[in-house]
Amino acid sequence: MELRAFFTQLLSRHDCLVEEVGDAGLRVLFPRDIQESLRVGELEVFNLPRGDGHSLSLVHGGRDFIEVLEPLAFSAGLFSAVAFPRLTFPVKDPEGFLASHLTIQNGVFRLKGAKPGRCSYLVIHFRMVATADTRSERLVAVTVNEQTRTIPVGMEAQLPYLFNQKGSEGWDGVCAPGSSADFTFSESLETASDPGLTLPATREQAQIAAREIFHDFINNLNRRLERDLTRLQQYYLTMAGEIEKRFQKKGHNPEERERSTSRLEATKADYFKKIQDARDKYALEIVMEPVSALCVDLPVTMMEVVLQRRKESRLVLIPVNPITRSLESLVCGKCRKAVLNFHLCDSLHILCPACFPDCPVCKKKP
Repeated sequence: MELRAFFTQLLSRHDCLVEEVGDAGLRVLFPRDIQESLRVGELEVFNLPRGDGHSLSLVHGGRDFIEVLEPLAFSAGLFSAVAFPRLTFPVKDPEGFLASHLTIQNGVFRLKGAKPGRCSYLVIHFRMVATADTRSERLVAVTVNEQTRTIPVGMEAQLPYLFNQKGSEGWDGVCAPGSSADFTFSESLETASDPGLTLPATREQAQIAAREIFHDFINNLNRRLERDLTRLQQYYLTMAGEIEKRFQKKGHNPEERERSTSRLEATKADYFKKIQDARDKYALEIVMEPVSALCVDLPVTMMEVVLQRRKESRLVLIPVNPITRSLESLVCGKCRKAVLNFHLCDSLHILCPACFPDCPVCKKKP
């Protein structure tokens, strides 16, 4: 997002009056509570960096103002609701569409029916902080369908483009011909779906996202831990070898034998202590904090799909998402990853190729 647009959205959301000045300036009128928390005047003029809009530094009043705005950007508990009542994606050939998106490795599926419907989606932004001897911080959005618990992969990345086209007509072929894609905002919690029912599913998806975005961070951590452990092992093996040599030369002396044994025990104890110190140094902690929630209401095409393996079958509902224009993903019963290519266990639980045939649900059964 361009820096001026980011400032405008963030400050406007906190009841500031924002006016663009020239090509790269903003004039902002701050309410009293924001003045006190940010230590700014009632009226401030910001000259934003020129260029591609991706600068991460803005000095104002001798301070990095992006850091000053951090409490506003990460203020927890923000909730909004948005509806796209006219955003549609007609599926002309439901059976062909389903066949091109869904794969069951050890079973079959058939389309029972397809009908229009409406679904609400919970989009949660998580602030993720990974801490060991160093620190990494990311902001991640995950989305879950509140009705079907399916995952519309990529939907959160497409939403900003829809917001930027507010009031436009046509929506580049996504909407039905001749319709507009107006959307409406709601700030009332009473008019939105209860996000508490879907939060466990969003946390699961956030945990999966954390493992992916911190993959390099964790690998680097493990490499440095392995390096330190190898150095410790070489150092203490050298010390133990010297003690052994001394013992072989003077082992006939009872006092020397006792002294060497004592030194070996002390060296061993110190080695294990340093090993534990190294593991503590590189111990990883990942903290996930939900900072905002958005409920999105969309018209969908609801696919009624029968999954079958041998003589057993089950019915699942899979929406076609009008934003991603694709089939929403089901969830693996073990690792909870989003899947459209999967196996079925004997009880018809969905398992990704990596988890099959280890079904945790069937294991719990007596």
